[in-house]
Formats: sequence, C-alpha cells, structure tokens
Amino acid sequence: MKNIFKADLSKIALLPKHPSFAFNLEFFLLCIIAGLGGALFSVATDKAGVYGLKMFALLHYWVLIYIPIVFMIIVFIFKKYFPYAGGSGLPQGYALDVYEKPELYATYSLRTMFGKVILTVLSIFAGASLGREGPTIQICASIFSSLKNTSLERKKLLIRIGSGVGVATAFNAPLGGIVFAIEEYIQHSDSKINFFLLSGIAIAGYCSILVLGDYSYMGYIKQSSLYYSWYIMVIAVATGVVCGLIGALYTWLMVFVSVGKNSSFCKWRKNNAILSACIFGFFVAILGLATHGVSFGNGAVTSNLYLNSATDAPWFYALAKFFGSIFSVAAGVPGGYFSTSLSIGLGIMDVVHKLMPILPVQQFYLLGMVSFLAAITGAPITAVVMIVSVVADSQHFVLPLILSSLISAKIAMFFGESVYRQQVQLYIDKDKYEEMRH
Repeated sequence: MKNIFKADLSKIALLPKHPSFAFNLEFFLLCIIAGLGGALFSVATDKAGVYGLKMFALLHYWVLIYIPIVFMIIVFIFKKYFPYAGGSGLPQGYALDVYEKPELYATYSLRTMFGKVILTVLSIFAGASLGREGPTIQICASIFSSLKNTSLERKKLLIRIGSGVGVATAFNAPLGGIVFAIEEYIQHSDSKINFFLLSGIAIAGYCSILVLGDYSYMGYIKQSSLYYSWYIMVIAVATGVVCGLIGALYTWLMVFVSVGKNSSFCKWRKNNAILSACIFGFFVAILGLATHGVSFGNGAVTSNLYLNSATDAPWFYALAKFFGSIFSVAAGVPGGYFSTSLSIGLGIMDVVHKLMPILPVQQFYLLGMVSFLAAITGAPITAVVMIVSVVADSQHFVLPLILSSLISAKIAMFFGESVYRQQVQLYIDKDKYEEMRH
C-alpha cells in the first residue's frame, strides 16, 4: 500500500547541494518571519479568547443570537473570499502530494494565510471550541511556501519544514515540531533536510520566545507528584483503553460532520453552509450557557490551571470540550483541535480519578492528555514528545506515557485512520484518494 501522506524524498534533490548565499538568506528571513508571525498569531488568539469570554459575560443569554450571527459572517467570508482557509490546517499537509499545482499554490498562499489568521481569530472570539495550533501550521507553511524561484518539489519540502516550525511555535515545543515533521510529513530525510528543519525550528522558535517569553504551554507539574508505584502501569493501560475508545468515537463524529461527502448530512451542509453555521452556532451557544462558558476555546488556559494546581476539573469538562469542538467544526468555522484533544483527555481522566482517587490527579491528567492525543492523531511518538515538551518536568513520567499512548493509538486504529488523515478527503477527490492509496 502506498502511503500518500509522506513523500519519498530519497530520490529527489529537493535542496541545493551547495545552497547559495541568496537561498540561505531568504530561508533565514522566512524563519524569522514565521517565528514572529506565529508568536503574534498566538497573542491575537489568546486575546480573542479572553475578550470572547468577556463578551459572553456581558451578553449572557443574548449569545444565542450573537454566536450564530458571527458564525454565519465567518462562513460567508470564508466561502466568498478565502475558500482555502478552512479546516484545522493539518489535513491539508497530508494531502500535499496529491494536490494539483493550482490547489497547492492556493492552499499555501499569503492570501490564504491572511484569511486563516482573520477567520480563526474571529472563530475563537465568537466562542468556537477550537484553537490556534492547526492554523499555525498552515500559516507557517504558507510563509515558507512563499520562497521564490524554487521547484514544485522543493516547495513541498519547504511546506513540510514550515509545518514543523508551526508546531514548534504554537506550543513552544521545538522537539515536538521536529518529531511531528519527521513522523507525520517526511518519510526519508538526510543530513541536509535535517539541517534545514532544525535550523528553521531553532530560528523561528527563538524569535517566538522573544515575543512570548520562554514559557511552558500547559504549565508546570511538581516532580514529587510523579512518583512510580506498582499499579501505575495498570492505570496507564486502563487509560489507553478508555481514551482509545472515546478517541475513536470522537474521530468518527468529527469525520461524520465534516468529511462524509456521500452522506445526506454533509451534502446538506455543503448546500446550506450559512444555515448550517447558524444552527450549529446556536448549539455552541447553548452548550456555552449550560457549562458557564467552559466549552468555549480550546481549553489550554483552564487545563493549565487544573494541571498546575492539581485541582479537579468540573465533571462535565470533557463533555463540554468534546461536543463544543464537534459543533464548531459542523458549523464550518476554521480552527484546530490539536490542543482541544489535550483538554478532552484531561477531562476524561478527571472523571476516572473522581471514581478512584488512588494516585495524584496530575498523573491521571498526563495519561489522559497523551492517550487522547495519540488516539485521534494515530501518532503515539508525537503525542509523547508533545506532552513532555508542553508540560514542564513531565519527562519523569515518560514510561507510563509511552505505554498509554501506544495502547490508545492501537485501539483507535481498529476503528479507522486518524481524524486528520480521513479529513484529507475534504481537499482531494475521493476516487483519487483511493487510487493513490493502493
């Protein structure tokens, strides 16, 4: 079976054997722009989340009208002016090698990048249960795609490098960006490709830190809370099973509301995009009211608070983030759910901890986060490295994280491919997709 999601780079001279000074200089400048741009986008989305909650407190029941209206405006702008700026930004990268040339240049253009920034900020401000991480990947990849006078194949490689830079800047996780780019987008690499990937992440990451400061995306955890016991591996196995099954359900629902081109539901959504935005925007508003605003946003701030303080999340936290993201995607507004999945995993294991508080709650949180992320991405290595990167001092707990992520990913795979790989069909023809896979 041919893997269409990863390019075979071994037989292609994608990068110049002896890069010219002009090439190196332009690449260096794009790294700086990507780092600063990713950081400023992070600031904008964080501010949008804060002011969105203030708007919720001000309007309260009026959000039942406000959110659907804003969602309809977002979808109208998206459909009319930025048709390639939809979705989370991750599946577009998987479809890279089966794009026709016009689609490739449109998906990773400065115009699409601009639309992605504006629409994602508006979505988060309006209460969508989505985040910036996936969009940051497409934004940074678009910046690298703007390198002039380069071949199509080299442009694809630059897009992959830009995607790794996007992960690194979105989470302040250089190792996560490296592993993500290699595990998910690049099949064969050599010292030259690795040099540009590492250079890009290092330069862009440093520029991002200059703006945001050196911070841990999901906060810090006390090393004393991560001790090993004889039954921690049992909990890790149980977490993998629970999050693997729930992750498979989440993937199925996400694919159902977004991908099923042959289903009557998705055909209706496609033909009634504005009405769909209104209806599911109303559902997002109802859920926000029912959960006192907990469902809004990707949950990074609240999850950070629960993790750092070792306090219990509300019992409905996982449900709020789970259905909030499903409704937001069904509404058709852009945004990612990479980070949202961490909040869902944390919420799931908070409920389990309430039922059997036999270990510190932070151990449950870490296991839930890594397991749910691995389940929906099908990438356990990336999941473990991301958690270790975004939660300071969590590397002391790495063995249970590895076990849990492997089990959850394997269980989820029994029910189908990852949500992002299935969503590739949003961007390429289904028949072509099936043909390229066999």
